[in-house]
Amino acid sequence: MTQPNTNDASAPQADPYADDPFFKRKLDTDWNACIGKQGNEENYLDGYIEAAMELADAVIDKKLFAKRDTLVLPILYNARHAIELALKFTEDRLVVAGVLPPTGGRNHNIRTHWDRLNAGAVVDEKLRQTIQTLKPFVDSLSRIDDDGQQLRYHLNRYDDPSLPNHSLANLEVIRESLAGLSEIISVLKYRTMSFLDERASGSFTSRCSRRDLLAIAQLIPRRDFWTEPLFNQQKALVKSRYNLSNRQFSKALDVIQSNREMKAIIGVESDLLHISDNEIVWVIEQWKRLHPARDKGDNLSADYFEAVRFERMKEERATRIEVFDEMEWRLNAAKLAEMEAIYYLGRDRLFPEYYEWRVDLANKERAAANDPKAEIAHLMLKTNFSTCVRSAVAKIGRLSLVERLAKA
Repeated sequence: MTQPNTNDASAPQADPYADDPFFKRKLDTDWNACIGKQGNEENYLDGYIEAAMELADAVIDKKLFAKRDTLVLPILYNARHAIELALKFTEDRLVVAGVLPPTGGRNHNIRTHWDRLNAGAVVDEKLRQTIQTLKPFVDSLSRIDDDGQQLRYHLNRYDDPSLPNHSLANLEVIRESLAGLSEIISVLKYRTMSFLDERASGSFTSRCSRRDLLAIAQLIPRRDFWTEPLFNQQKALVKSRYNLSNRQFSKALDVIQSNREMKAIIGVESDLLHISDNEIVWVIEQWKRLHPARDKGDNLSADYFEAVRFERMKEERATRIEVFDEMEWRLNAAKLAEMEAIYYLGRDRLFPEYYEWRVDLANKERAAANDPKAEIAHLMLKTNFSTCVRSAVAKIGRLSLVERLAKA
């Protein structure tokens, strides 16, 4: 009799979690939570502050007076751990980006991590302000628990009673503070990610982030008025607000004047690469032919076989063929590639620093496809084409074109 091959990889394998009290499988998947390789760091960051808030709400809203003394400890610990995770989230990413130098090791002292971020002279006003708003929470919880032990254990690592100088904590006060802390942690997380995305564009100085430079461009007068007394007044305000020397202020102006979006703010036009303003206006007019505004009373009936519906389809097809033919005749591959780049810059909210790269990429893609009509259809049949183009031309610095499209 042939014995079964126990080494056969295709044989059914026993479920290693069949008897696991926490991780056994269940057919009802409504409450399956993603963890480990299906989770991410933000789940930790969001989870602990959410847990603290949910617990505080439950105790107060359900009037669980008998559980005040037991649940206050995990509430405060979760809040403290959320702060630790938020600080490390920002710190780790700034280290990877080269904004902060690497550390020699890690610990659970939230005061140490906050001090490092605060002293690191992070070159972004919003990020610095957000780090500052965390200070009262860091002061409070590091004062009673400097290493994450006091809120978890009755005795600390020296076998002394935890929280020896505290005897009361009001849950309503804690809940109110948790709401503010949650907002700060959220702002810190998203500003950290945005700051690093902006930094990747290359538009920053040693003292100002891209966001700061955009704000400075809005604070200073238009370029034509830089020889007027108003410029010197605004210069003094900017230097004071961002703590800039004359040299650092000049470097900020250099970046502003070389950036499409920023120099548009100070009234300086940027050139397009291949296509002209007139051609872009013409393309928008062709798009409108394909997407005419419908009258409110122009709705078709539910009868899909009515003659008027077929007539309209014939008209639309004829218009489409005519528009595509005219565009292929009038716009060469380079102009079509730039038109595509403008659309995607607006749709995907790309930084204009990537504009030239996006045009070059579109050029290469069109050369490889070698099907201009398909590429034209790909753009012109998009219902958001006009909106995205209008949004993009402002970012790439075509000020006069912005005005023309607004009237078109």
